[in-house]
Amino acid sequence: MRGGFCMLEEGPDARDSDTGHNSKAGQLYGQLKSLFVLQKLPPGTRLEMASVAKRFGVSITPVREALILLANERIIAKDSNRSYVTRPLVAQEVRDDYEAAFMTACYCIENRTAHFEATGLRVGSAQATSQWGVSDRLRSICQTIELLYERIAGLIGNERLERQMLEFNDRTHYVRQLDMRNEKRHQETAVAMNELVTLLEAGDAQSAIANLKQQFRRKHELIPTLVREGNLAALESVNLFAE
Repeated sequence: MRGGFCMLEEGPDARDSDTGHNSKAGQLYGQLKSLFVLQKLPPGTRLEMASVAKRFGVSITPVREALILLANERIIAKDSNRSYVTRPLVAQEVRDDYEAAFMTACYCIENRTAHFEATGLRVGSAQATSQWGVSDRLRSICQTIELLYERIAGLIGNERLERQMLEFNDRTHYVRQLDMRNEKRHQETAVAMNELVTLLEAGDAQSAIANLKQQFRRKHELIPTLVREGNLAALESVNLFAE
């Protein structure tokens, strides 16, 4: 892929269910979603369909379809001229996302009907992963945390709640990466998440929810700082679609 897109593999994966079919629009949707979720364009960048199509070597149709889907998920927005634009991170929106995910997780834990599968959910400590590159370390811990959230959402067999958790993971992926860059926070999160897995394995719903509540409160306090950091970094990004 052309220069400037090397980081796409670190973002959320494209899923067939996101687009309803495996097509050019679906593939483009996944590539654009990773680009926007990881804040690889400055906030407020206009997404001219012709420029996007040219950059990816596709027609206008799959671009239009992909942008509509991304706007519906609040990954991008429309401006007053009804043009699609990239969105900055907004602290209150991120907090709302975390609150909704927390409430969903608590409900699923309290009303679980399925077995909790703990395989692959142990989070490595900062020390244990210190020999890895930064991108590999971030990818590993973020993917493990997101998989844990998805397993929790699957405990009651409600596909809508599972879908909501997937979308939460996608929208908050970049904030999660920013948080885990801090080794102290990485270590704290690894300990808390591994404890949560143990509690869920044991079927201790009350203690698992208490664990989640403590993590939620810590994250709630950190979000404004993480959002500010993310937006400042995004301002330095290059508009890859500029002619």
